[in-house]
Parts: sequence; structure tokens; C-alpha cells
Amino acid sequence: TCMICVIVTVSAVRYVKDLVRLAAGAGIGVFVSSAYAFVQRIQGVEVNASYVDLTLNEGMPGRVYSFFDNPNAFAEMLIFFLPIILALILCSRHWWSVMAALLTFCVGTGALLMTYSRASWIGMAVSMLVFVFLWKPKLLPGLFLLGVACIPLLPDTILNRILTITNLNDSSTASRFPLYEAALALIRESPISGAGLGTDAVQKYVAANNLYHAKAPFVHAHNIYLQVWVEQGVLGAIAFLGTMLWGYKSAAAASKGKVSVAAKMITIGCASAISGAMVCGLADYLWNYPRIMCMFWFLFAVTAAGIKVCKMEKKMA
Repeated sequence: TCMICVIVTVSAVRYVKDLVRLAAGAGIGVFVSSAYAFVQRIQGVEVNASYVDLTLNEGMPGRVYSFFDNPNAFAEMLIFFLPIILALILCSRHWWSVMAALLTFCVGTGALLMTYSRASWIGMAVSMLVFVFLWKPKLLPGLFLLGVACIPLLPDTILNRILTITNLNDSSTASRFPLYEAALALIRESPISGAGLGTDAVQKYVAANNLYHAKAPFVHAHNIYLQVWVEQGVLGAIAFLGTMLWGYKSAAAASKGKVSVAAKMITIGCASAISGAMVCGLADYLWNYPRIMCMFWFLFAVTAAGIKVCKMEKKMA
């Protein structure tokens, strides 16, 4: 399904207006889901002890999840597309489209904060750094100072959540290490072929070989790189890494030179979104939910389409 999504999307995009239309479509999805997240916050979200360490995060409200059942999944969707919406702000030609994109970006960023997803926060921060680096590197010091200046303005619950990132006493953080150990043990036993496609195959392999030793059930490796390797073997892991590096490198290169502002900014947004997603993937398995997997590959499809449009414009210049 994801392969078809990529092929059809890239094939359908012929002009920069098609690329803008794709980006705007993603923006509509972000706005609707993020607006519903605010509705959830107003109505109140029950605190789920399986999502957060209640001892270290006392007073933290329930984590919003919009239509996605899981706050981490919702946050991952947001970091896929918020950089593209930022690109729309910078390349839109009409005041009303700039305001619509700006509103969407602000609502989406607010929703991202309310997910309390630490890995996604870090991924989004990396996306913004990469975006500015590819767009105007001279602005990086200013962006860094702005980020530091915003820290005192953060609500206490968000600041406390950030401070738990490196706290090994946090149950959410500590629970990942047995998962990593089980995944590494599987890799040592079957490095070439892996356990087979799908989280079910990995779960059965881990249980059959007694590789996991913790109270919580083993669902996945909580790391996209480890999970791809344990499912597909070393060749799958290399192919995945190569594909992501190709996407980022090609997008960064294609955005340079004589191309339209819209093609340039959207392609930069896609490259930065891939960077943020890959950083987030160090602590989360981005493909655990099939709908998020489809959105991830839709992001890759928009990236490839942006590369295609930039190359076409350079040839026509």
C-alpha cells in the first residue's frame, strides 16, 4: 500500500502547483486533527498511567491523541507535516493563504506540545534546525537564542516533562532498555534474515527464544532502526537507511539553484521533516500503527515529488 502511495503520488505531480496542492492537503489534515486535540483538552483527557510516570510528572494532564488512539502516534504525524506547513507560510503568495498556513502551524504546534511526546519534541526541534540550515544558515544563532528564550515561558508540566528525558528513573525511559536488549539479542541470533515482517513475527520470535525479561509485554523494539533490522535483517536495515539518506541528500541538493520559491521551500520542509522523523525514530517505532506508516511514506512521496519538480524546473531554466 505504501509503495503504491509513493508511486502514484510522485507520478501525479508534474508542476509546482501540484506540489503545493499536496502540501496544502496535508495542512488541512493537520488543522482538523489538531483542532480536535484542543477540543479534547477542553473536555479533559483521562491520565493514562501506561503513557507517563505519574511520580515524576505529578500534575501533568492527560496526553491528547486526537483521532489516533495514541499520543505518540499523533505527535509523529505532526512532526511529519508541520515543517511542510512552515514552508507554505514562507512561499504562499496571498495574505489569506499565509494566514491559513500560520494558523495551522500554530494550532499544530500547540497540539504537539499537548501530546507530551518527548521524542517527537526533540524530532521537531531537529526539523527546525535543519529547515533553517537548508534555508538560511545565518539565522541559526537567532533560532537557538529564540529557543532558549522560550524555555522560561513553557508551562511547568511541559518543562518538567522535558527534564525527565535523561532521567533513568522515569518508568517510560527505563522500560525501553529491556526492549533494546531483546532486539539486540534477536539480531545476534538472526542478523541476516531477521524474524520476518511485522511486529507479530518479532513478538513470536522473542517469546519462543526467551529474549525479553520485563513485566510489560513486548510489543516492538521502540526504535525504528532496531525494529526494521529485527524484521527484515541487515539488508533491510541497510536499504532503509540508504533510502532515507537518499531522500534527505537529494532534497537538500535539489532545493539549491534556480527553482521556484514554492518548490524550494516545500522540498526543504520535506528534507527537514525526514530528519526530525529519523531522530524521533531513535526512541519510537514510527510504523507501529499502519496509518502512521502510510503517512510516513506519503511524506517520502512528497519529498520525491519535490525533488522531481526542482529538477524539472532546473532543466527548463
